[in-house]
Amino acid sequence: MTIVSRYITPAIAVIGVVFAISSSVQAQGLFSNMNETRFSQSQIDSAPVCGRFPADQDEYLCNCEAGFGSGGVWGSGPYTTDSNICAAAQHSGVITEDGGVIFTTATGPQEEFKGSDSYGVQTSNWGSYDNSFIVQPALVSSQLDECSVLPSGVDELVCSCEADTGLRGGVWGSGPYTSDSNICAAARHAGYLGPDAGIVNVLRIRGLENYKGSEWNDVSSFDWGPSQSSLVFDGN
Repeated sequence: MTIVSRYITPAIAVIGVVFAISSSVQAQGLFSNMNETRFSQSQIDSAPVCGRFPADQDEYLCNCEAGFGSGGVWGSGPYTTDSNICAAAQHSGVITEDGGVIFTTATGPQEEFKGSDSYGVQTSNWGSYDNSFIVQPALVSSQLDECSVLPSGVDELVCSCEADTGLRGGVWGSGPYTSDSNICAAARHAGYLGPDAGIVNVLRIRGLENYKGSEWNDVSSFDWGPSQSSLVFDGN
C-alpha cells in the first residue's frame, strides 16, 4: 500500500457524486455504454447456477454452465425477464456456449422488444412487458487499479485495496474525509473495508469547514481545516 504524505494544501477538484466506474461494451452495437461491474474472486467462484431473473432483485450474478442449452429469448437488450438468461448472454456476446459467470441488471418495463439474430441465437419480438434486464460481463476485482488518493479532477473512482499490512497513509477527518486522504486507510477507518483485500467505491462531495480526527478500527485520523472537497464511500 502506498504511504501518502500530507500536502500543504488539499487537492482541489470538481465536486460530484457517482457510485460506479463504467466502460463501454458493445455487442453488435446493442450494448453501448454498458457498465462493467467488478466482483471479488470469491463472489465469482460462489455464483449460483443461473435460473430465471429473480422478481425481487434488481441485480443477479450467476453462472451459466457449459452446454446450458437453449430457451426462449425476447428482445435484443434489454430482454424480457422471462427470457432464458444464458441464451440472452450468448446473444449479447458476453459468453459463448462454453458458459461463464455473468451479471444481469433489471432495466424496468419496456413498451416493445425487438428480436434479432446474434452470435448464433435468434430472439423474438414482444410487446409491452413489466420488467427487463441487460447482461454484462462479471469481471474480477484484480482488474482494478490499486487505490492511493482520489486524483485531481476525478469525481468517481472504483479501485482495489490490498490486504492490510499495517502500512497506512494520512487520513484527515472522520467521514467525510479530505479528498487527499489515503483511500484504503480512510476506508478501514470508516469500517467500509476490513483488513482483507476489497473493492472501494469512492465519491467526491463538497468540502467542509473543518474535519475532526478520531481513532476507529485501529486507524488514526487527524484534524484539518477547510478543504474544497471531501471523499466518502458508497455502500450500495
